[in-house]
Amino acid sequence: MMNYPAEARTGREKQRYDEDDVRQVAGCLPIDPLTRRVMLISSSKHPNTWVFPKGGWENDETREEAAQRETYEEAGVRGRITRYVGNYYEYTKKGNAKTRFWVYELEIQEILKKWPEKKKRERRWFTFEEALLAMALHKPFMQEALRQSSLAPTYHATQPQGALHL
Repeated sequence: MMNYPAEARTGREKQRYDEDDVRQVAGCLPIDPLTRRVMLISSSKHPNTWVFPKGGWENDETREEAAQRETYEEAGVRGRITRYVGNYYEYTKKGNAKTRFWVYELEIQEILKKWPEKKKRERRWFTFEEALLAMALHKPFMQEALRQSSLAPTYHATQPQGALHL
């Protein structure tokens, strides 16, 4: 059972780095399975920019637990991870990997009225196309993750009829 703290974790002393000192970050694409929309949140660093919830993977949790915790802390939603989308790197200006993002799909099961970062962020529903446009100003890996998700029109075109998506 996932532990959902009343306050967001802060600091980087517990966060994971790989053998090359690349920070490990986990996040989710929170999806409403009925409306097939994704919930994005306002960036805390870039005004008028929409992102999916993500944050440091800490040494006392699995990647999936980190992704669920960050989604709860930043977006105020709880749910179950239904699939692994992929991992993506962010690089320094010199071309060195600085962050590795592990991205999952989360089927939303509960939308909370109160959550740890409610006063820091907005949350909003987007269709696939709207989300691609909303994330255009930010990190390209977020758009790529969305394109690899089950919301992508090409994902459904390549699935056999009657396939069960777990």
